[in-house]
Amino acid sequence: MAKKKKSKKPQQKNSTTSTRSNVVIEYLNKHPNFLPLTILGVLLLIFFHEVAFGGKTLLSSDKLNSISVSTFIKDALGRGIFPLWCPYLFGGMPSFASLMSAPFVDIINTLFWFIRKVTDVPDFYRIFLNYFLFGLFTYILLMRKTGVRFVALFAALAMVFQPSVIGFAAFGHNSKLGVAVLIPVIFLLLEELVEKRQLRYFGLLGLAVGIQLLRAHTQMSYYTFMMIGLYLLYWGIASTVKKQAISQIFKSIGLVVLALALGVAVSSWLYLPVQEYSQYSIRGGAKGLDYGYATQWSFSLPEIMTFLVPSFMGFGGQTYWGQMPFTAFPLYMGIVTIFLAGLGFVLKRDRTMIFFALMGFGALLISFGKDLPILYGPLFEFLPFFNKFRVPNMILILLQFSMVVLAALGLNALHNIKEKAVKQKVKKYIYIFGGVCGLLTLFFLLSKSTYLGWVSDSIKNLPAPAQEAAYQQTLFDAIKMLFIVAASGALVISYLNNRIKINACGAAMIALLIIDLWWVDFKLVDPKPKVNKKNYFVETDAVKFLKKQKEPFRIFPVVDDKPANWYMYHKIQNVKGYHAAKIKSYQTFLENTGLEARNRFGLPPFLSKYLEVVMKEGKQSLQQVPANLIAPERFKMDNAIIDMLNVKYLISYYPIPDERFKQVLNGQPFVFENTKVLPRAYFVDSVRVINDEMEFYKLMKSGDFNPAQEAVLEETPEFEIVPSDKNQVEITSYDIHEIKLKAEVAEPALMVLSEIYYPAGWKAFVNGTETKIYKTNAILRSIFLERGSHEIKFIFKSTALKMGLWITFSSLFILLGILVYSWRFKKRPDESS
Repeated sequence: MAKKKKSKKPQQKNSTTSTRSNVVIEYLNKHPNFLPLTILGVLLLIFFHEVAFGGKTLLSSDKLNSISVSTFIKDALGRGIFPLWCPYLFGGMPSFASLMSAPFVDIINTLFWFIRKVTDVPDFYRIFLNYFLFGLFTYILLMRKTGVRFVALFAALAMVFQPSVIGFAAFGHNSKLGVAVLIPVIFLLLEELVEKRQLRYFGLLGLAVGIQLLRAHTQMSYYTFMMIGLYLLYWGIASTVKKQAISQIFKSIGLVVLALALGVAVSSWLYLPVQEYSQYSIRGGAKGLDYGYATQWSFSLPEIMTFLVPSFMGFGGQTYWGQMPFTAFPLYMGIVTIFLAGLGFVLKRDRTMIFFALMGFGALLISFGKDLPILYGPLFEFLPFFNKFRVPNMILILLQFSMVVLAALGLNALHNIKEKAVKQKVKKYIYIFGGVCGLLTLFFLLSKSTYLGWVSDSIKNLPAPAQEAAYQQTLFDAIKMLFIVAASGALVISYLNNRIKINACGAAMIALLIIDLWWVDFKLVDPKPKVNKKNYFVETDAVKFLKKQKEPFRIFPVVDDKPANWYMYHKIQNVKGYHAAKIKSYQTFLENTGLEARNRFGLPPFLSKYLEVVMKEGKQSLQQVPANLIAPERFKMDNAIIDMLNVKYLISYYPIPDERFKQVLNGQPFVFENTKVLPRAYFVDSVRVINDEMEFYKLMKSGDFNPAQEAVLEETPEFEIVPSDKNQVEITSYDIHEIKLKAEVAEPALMVLSEIYYPAGWKAFVNGTETKIYKTNAILRSIFLERGSHEIKFIFKSTALKMGLWITFSSLFILLGILVYSWRFKKRPDESS
């Protein structure tokens, strides 16, 4: 009996274990996608574990720049104001229309914002959600293409763990990530719509396009439209060759165009203001960006080698020796991805494979930018809106997407191999691919001097230690490449020889992919303790002093160690800053005044007129320039600039030897007060008309322009002014969208307001009646005032935003109505043609 009792207990445990196992198996059989998507989520959490669970954060200069605007946005929203104008950099510029910040536009981020209002979810999970969705949409696309889960999982992981995609979060390019997330699902819906012409795909495509556009990275969305256009062209030609009825082809294309139009309409409340602003920004007008400026980040032929050996051009930063101004990481897609993509072409070249190959190759050619002017030049000149964008290599997201799809299709084709002759072809491909990688590795082993010669001859002028580091990284990457290719080839051959099953082969390929990509990815991600964020923006003595002063006024960081937008975090108005699409007139102002220029020692013209760098006892030191050697024109121009811009305080780590600048704070940095600054609003004695902007800057450089006495207008005014010391004006209320003033005018006068001229939003009212705003001194505003007492208001209103809201909600209602109808009546025979 005792033996029987003892024998029953293990049986009960085994029975319980077996039951639990059966439950798990039964669940996985009912929900077969649960395991692959769980693997995707778990691997993302493992990769970002320090941020997800370790209390750290991802900080970068770009991310910190985006954080700089946060206090301004929170303050405005907290007071019930939807922020459209930011006064804290470049003297003021549109915040919403310039895409500096567009709160509540991104639907996904808005939902997350509401969740955070209810529960304290770390901000990282917003990033995690985007990565998971990117993988999920890629998974769904490849499931629809192949029906094989390990193939779809491979594609999802290959997409989300590409170094440049990981770099989106690592370097604060979250809007790029948000747009890229929707590329796979937009492509899937596009395919379904042209083939099936069903209402649900029509509605979903329009909605997906609208959501992508509202994620507010116009350039990445533009490349999605290029993908759609190329696919429609390719599909139309292929369908015509297959003798499909022309009427049906045009019907499909027409449905896509209409869906895209509705998608664009959904984004109207963002892009109507953006379009309105574009004519005033450096990216606006018919000309668009300057060609040289737009093509600075052109990809180059030698950098294709980084597809195989990521560190070939140096791993970004101090070791990068390519032609782009700088980069933080290489465009590496994984050697396993490239190996399988090539294998796919050996095994199967169907319409899908050919399309993605064409799209990837086309994206690569366009990314060459100025290095391939025969292609990029006509696109820049004639393709609508193309000349609004810079950084040509950003289009490589389409190459990356193409390579992932091609690799997944290659893995799927391997899964379906049956013929012996095809197996021999695959083995031949493996030997050739492995041989090329072997020769490449051998070259790096034996030709160090050749490689270092390439580096030393590059335009970057890298120091010897950086050149050596670049070589060592390259050699290591080449050896790693060879091992991974050898392992991949061995796996495929083992499968072809029936030594392992296809599922085991696929799982091993996924493991190699993760090892390969993570080896690079972990070099990009450098989580920081969250306390660093507070330390980064901690109030300096200069900030504490400035916050105590009466507003409004502006600062001029002459020589400072803070990033361009750092002071915006503390809501201190600055005449400088950083934005990729600043107001065009202000950019012209900066270029012609040298406000942002630097000499080879890092000194701006404003300071270098006072101080020069000399050698003393073999060391560099600063020496004051004698006053009689300073050109008086330079003095007068610099003073005119800062006076008319209401620059009351200058920040500098170096002394400013000039009596007009009184040192009011000692320390690092110093703070100097401009004792002759003009107030934010003031009257002038005379008006000069110069309708050529460059002529105005000639006047400034001559030293004959005094903004306290005269104002320069671009058009002849319909009034005359009379100088009077009795004219008085004061600001009674100052806010981001409304400036109130009170004026007592003894004689007809021109009141100059030291605020940036922007006619698309700012309106002026005198005693309740709208009055004309004149563009003044190339960048400022002025209004004419008759004799008497006046209540003056400058109000920012966006007609484009109001119109856009109506269009957005109307088109969204139409799309949602179509989706509800298609779901409710999806079995009706008239849903598709």
